[in-house]
Amino acid sequence: MSYFDFFYNKNIAKNNDTIAGTCYSMCPQDEIDLRVRENSVHILEVIGPVKKLVKSYCRSAADSNMAVPRILRPYSTLKETLEYLLFEVLKRRDVPTVVLYDFINDRLRAIRQDMTIQRLLSKQCACLLEPMIRFYVYFAYRLYEQPINDFDPVLNKKYLLECMKWFLSCCDDMDQKGEDKLEELTAPFSNLNINKNEFDRTLVESLYILCNLYDIHPLLRYLSLPRDLKRDSMLNLSYNIAVANIKGDFINTCRLIDKLCPLTYCAIFLYLPEIQKHALQVLAYGYNSKQLTVPGEVLQTWLRFNNKDETLAVCRHYGLEIKNNAVRFARDSFKKEVPKHQLQQNSLKGKGLTVEDIFTYKRNIL
Repeated sequence: MSYFDFFYNKNIAKNNDTIAGTCYSMCPQDEIDLRVRENSVHILEVIGPVKKLVKSYCRSAADSNMAVPRILRPYSTLKETLEYLLFEVLKRRDVPTVVLYDFINDRLRAIRQDMTIQRLLSKQCACLLEPMIRFYVYFAYRLYEQPINDFDPVLNKKYLLECMKWFLSCCDDMDQKGEDKLEELTAPFSNLNINKNEFDRTLVESLYILCNLYDIHPLLRYLSLPRDLKRDSMLNLSYNIAVANIKGDFINTCRLIDKLCPLTYCAIFLYLPEIQKHALQVLAYGYNSKQLTVPGEVLQTWLRFNNKDETLAVCRHYGLEIKNNAVRFARDSFKKEVPKHQLQQNSLKGKGLTVEDIFTYKRNIL
């Protein structure tokens, strides 16, 4: 059972008993003693002569009781731990990126485990989950070219969707309880930073659409959102991209991608090869000709390739003929069965963002 299912299980929800953690350090003392004794301290928990341990994820067992206050961290400690992982540990450069990802992913799972057992308030859960969503989206892009033995994109997507669904359910719960009414009333004064949430809901709603580009459910959710949320420019843009893609309007899809912020671009980047392959197949049928060609520069603009060389290489990969830096489309020569191509990663929209910026930036300042 996932954290999300456990947290919102109706039978559990009927039980009003809650457990408040009393561990105000990032790792319970019992675990520190055990891991030091067994020499299982991670290299990223060693800073010079100092050991700074963070609670690791532990699967629940039938004969173990994990609902013990002294090993559970309260919200304030969980938030402090999350900030330490994302803003301090991620700066380490003495280990490979995949090792960094594996370590932080495990510790984030432990945070979600503590959240679940204590049944934190919806707003507290949302504040903790939003940076985790950013983490999984960013590293899906960052580790895109890694072999499957080092990075499993399917497992990463599983954790991402788990966090997203939990986050959105928390937002729905707050909507039902009317916790956001005060924020709606103070919206005209948003520039004064009065009563602003600590999380970016519209960013997550946008990511939910773009991370599930061929799923109709995020679009149906968008249509049911409050009117003020649907007016958000980034969320509306994400919806338009998804609709254009479903309609097969690949030129408009690629054109709208240029307007995305860095994290939403990370999300759509993983779908670009599939969008481009489908577009080239459509063009192979629509522009089928033995004499006419389409310049590589035009295709580069239409389908958002990084450069002309990459454009021609991808066309060649699918069996299309190249003549004088132009592509001749022929439906009989297009190879449907070949695997999707891989794109070269480029900088995040030229923003020059650091890893720390990824977890803190606000879309309205980009």
